[in-house]
Amino acid sequence: MASPAVYIPGTYIDHQNPLARYLPPITSGIISTWMDSESLSGKLILDPFGATPNVVVEAAQKGGRVIVAANNPIASLLIKVAASPPNPTETRNLLSALAATRIREERLEPHINALYLTSCPGCQSPIHAEAFLWEREANAPFARILHCPHCQTTGEYRVTESDQHHAAKYTPGGLHYARALERVAPLHDPDRVHVEEALNVYPPRAVYALLTIINKLDTLNLDPQQANTLSAMLLYAFDRANTLWPHPVARERPRQLTVPPTYRENNIWLALENAANLWIASEDQPVTVSLWPELPPAEGGICLYEGRIKDLAEELSSKDLSAVLMAFPRPNQAFWSLSALWAGWLWGHAAVEHFKSVLRRRRYDWNWFTTATYTALDSLRPALPVKFPVFGLIGEAEPGYITAVLVAASQAGFELRGITLESKEKQAQIYWQASHFNAQKPLTTRSFSESMRIAGQDFLLARGEPSNYLSLHTAILADLAQQQNLPTAETPSEVYNRVQQEIPNVLNYRQGFLRFGGSEKSLEVGQWWLTEDRSANQPLADRVEIAVVQQLVQNSSCTLDIVESSVYSEFSGLMAPSRDLIAEILKSYGDESESGWQIREPDTPTKRRDELTAMAQMITEMGEKLGFEVQLQANDENSCVWLIENAQPKYIFYISASALLGKYLIHQKITQGRGLIIIPGGRANLVMYKLHHDPRLHQLSESNWQFIKYRQVRQLAASSTLTAENLDDQLSLDPLTYAETQLRMF
Repeated sequence: MASPAVYIPGTYIDHQNPLARYLPPITSGIISTWMDSESLSGKLILDPFGATPNVVVEAAQKGGRVIVAANNPIASLLIKVAASPPNPTETRNLLSALAATRIREERLEPHINALYLTSCPGCQSPIHAEAFLWEREANAPFARILHCPHCQTTGEYRVTESDQHHAAKYTPGGLHYARALERVAPLHDPDRVHVEEALNVYPPRAVYALLTIINKLDTLNLDPQQANTLSAMLLYAFDRANTLWPHPVARERPRQLTVPPTYRENNIWLALENAANLWIASEDQPVTVSLWPELPPAEGGICLYEGRIKDLAEELSSKDLSAVLMAFPRPNQAFWSLSALWAGWLWGHAAVEHFKSVLRRRRYDWNWFTTATYTALDSLRPALPVKFPVFGLIGEAEPGYITAVLVAASQAGFELRGITLESKEKQAQIYWQASHFNAQKPLTTRSFSESMRIAGQDFLLARGEPSNYLSLHTAILADLAQQQNLPTAETPSEVYNRVQQEIPNVLNYRQGFLRFGGSEKSLEVGQWWLTEDRSANQPLADRVEIAVVQQLVQNSSCTLDIVESSVYSEFSGLMAPSRDLIAEILKSYGDESESGWQIREPDTPTKRRDELTAMAQMITEMGEKLGFEVQLQANDENSCVWLIENAQPKYIFYISASALLGKYLIHQKITQGRGLIIIPGGRANLVMYKLHHDPRLHQLSESNWQFIKYRQVRQLAASSTLTAENLDDQLSLDPLTYAETQLRMF
């Protein structure tokens, strides 16, 4: 397995961005922690992709002097605005100035709003619809979404004949349609046909509204900061105006320019009004932004290179760089094609000349992404000294994404130092250092598939419990990359294909792998384990439970961040547990106050020891009362057996203060009778969580095992009607249930 790397949990995913649905969802706070660990305040840091504005700004706010290569002009604008976000007063003033421009004798605002005029189904007042709903290929909308300010009627209603007649006034073509094309690609431009394809995701009414607004921009006398802010507000409206908004809302992260079967046609002026409230006031100081080659000041800032990293790389060797920070952009035909369209609308075709080639590509698969990432990293590596630190981030991690990044980096000469992954949140963090190919270790004598098999089995054995496919896949690829067992004589694309083809041949029963809940259609369904259940390790979830409880016992109060940091330091690399598991353990054992988490009084070690003793005594007396022969288990004062005739076990009691299931379900073999695990009621949720997330434990628990709460034992012991004959029924009256725990909103 790859070397340990401590997972940095961050705090939350920041959605303060007009185009957040297209950008990698990277948790805030990661960069600050990483920079502290590498002492990077005041140092030059390179971001070769500029894919996530908030990552760049966080690095600069932490004191980093960040050089960013942003080839996409829209990404460049987003970075500028994120670095110095406007306050609500500024945005409202800009919107007011735009609203006051004239369309002949009419102000712009009522002119655009009139495009969405409808009548309230409640009071019949004329109002502006929030959106109209369309079926793909239909000639008229079928429904409208509205909120009446007069009678408060709200909801979705069928359109009127007037609504349909009004929508029919706008058809593809005409002056505004031609203007929308002309601003991106002039009449004889060979890319014009691709612009037309991108423009097809805009309803005709939206094209009229947007170009009417765009035509008014030149009449406003704006300084550069105001121009950037208004452009960002317009970007929000540009995105809200397209048809890539399915109804009812399903997936809000479009990756292809594909019109959904049913979509929303949103009110564009309402979108502008919402954009005016998009940025929340922050206490953070604005970040200085300069253009290459003017470097950021000593206290931190951003230097934008508005071009490709391939073109910038040659000039970097003379700069005193200290680290590379890469938030990898996910392949996204929708975002890149629309970026070319939007950049042309905002700044004209000259501004998009270097970027509009993205319009020509219809499909961006992982094969393409592997090659593109390799090309960028390969051009960068010669500018970096050996052992130069490189930190990579992947949001929405999935197997193809991980494979593409690790293969591309390895082929480009970046040596993997460590990788960690939170598979539930799909956040991956990767550490490399620049190397030279002649410094690489020789390949081992193992075959490619044998290396995969051993890496996968070693990971599962170390984990001690089944794994989802993403974590297992990542462990295998990380091991291959770190051991330099990825083929070097093949192209990055060929290596990617070989990996993807070989893994299904390795992960099967003949090779020692077992899958719970599998599917023939996808390796990603279900969880993976070993055909020979030979792990000596406790299940990872049990080890995490012990670690969290130790934190609570040893500290009178500790914040969630402290608990998570401690846990991730202990369970590093690909052993990083989910934050959901940590939350479940905290809720099971602790109480939260303003000062942090404390161990719950009944769960202090002294209290639990006393309760275990009392519970063992109660079960012993109850067994004797019901006519069973009671024997204590050897070497375990917290377990006993109720025997029937011929000394046959009927019930085997295991009294526990925890939810450590492995030592019972895995290591205690019940061949006769039934195993009863007695737990505090506060442990029920955690037990159910573990059984739900570990199919091996769930399968074992279905055979001759039952969970009983302390309170039920007390009730049975006090019952005057309990008999040996009705005991089974009585034991089933208070089953475990699960209530979902959530400590943090994302």
